[in-house]
Amino acid sequence: MRYVLGYAAALLLLVLIVCQSIIIPTFFMPFFRYQYTKNEIARHMQMEFGELMHVTGELLDYMRGRRDNLQGIRATVAGEERGPAEEGLREFFDCREEVIHMEDVRVLYDRLYIVRNTAFWGLLALFLAMVLLRYRALYLLARCSREVMAGFLGLGLIFVGIVALDFDRAFEVFHLILFDNDYWVLNPSQSLLINMVPIEFFMDIAVFIGALMALVPLAVIAAASVFLRRDKLRNPLNFGGIV
Repeated sequence: MRYVLGYAAALLLLVLIVCQSIIIPTFFMPFFRYQYTKNEIARHMQMEFGELMHVTGELLDYMRGRRDNLQGIRATVAGEERGPAEEGLREFFDCREEVIHMEDVRVLYDRLYIVRNTAFWGLLALFLAMVLLRYRALYLLARCSREVMAGFLGLGLIFVGIVALDFDRAFEVFHLILFDNDYWVLNPSQSLLINMVPIEFFMDIAVFIGALMALVPLAVIAAASVFLRRDKLRNPLNFGGIV
C-alpha cells in the first residue's frame, strides 16, 4: 500500500511538472518579445512593436479566460486601423478560422489548468495520507519520484528523437490529435494570427517546453538522490525502511 501511494504521488508530481512546463512558456511574455525581435515579426506585419506586444497580451488573456472574446482589440496593421466592429473598424482577428481555432485552444488550456490543479491537490492529499499513516513520506516520495522521473526522461529522449526527424510532420500530427477540425490550417494571406506565430515560433517554444520537461525532472532526481544519500548516512541500519 505504501508504495502504491508513493508511486501515485510521484506520477502526480510528474503530471504537475508537465503541465507547468507547457503553461510557463505559453504565457511568458519575454519569450514572445524575443521571438518577435528574432523573426522581425513587427516589420513583416507592418506593425509597431509595442502594438504587436499589446495584441499578444490580449490574445494570451483570452486564452487564460481573462477576456470573453477576441473582439475589439485595437492596433494598426499596414496603415489600417483595426478595432471594434461597432465603430466601423475591421477586427484585428477577423478570420473565421483563426477565431474558431483560438476558441478550441482556449478549451484545451482550460482543461490543462484543471489537470494541473487536480494533480497538485491530489499530490498534497497523498502526501498528507502518507504522513497520517506514519509512512516515511519524504523517503517514499523521493525514492518513487526518482524512478518515475528517470523513466519519463528515457521515454522523452525517444519522443524528442522522433520529433527531431521531421518537426513539420510532428506538428501536423500533434494538431490532428488535439483538434477535430482543420481550422488550425490558417492562410497567411488572410490570418494575422499565423503571421504572428510562424512555424519558427513553434519550433522554439517546443525546445523551451522540452528543456523544462527535462531540467525539472533532472532537478527532482538530483534532489531525491541527495536526500536518499543523506538518509542512508543518518540511518545506515534502517535505510530502505518505510516506517
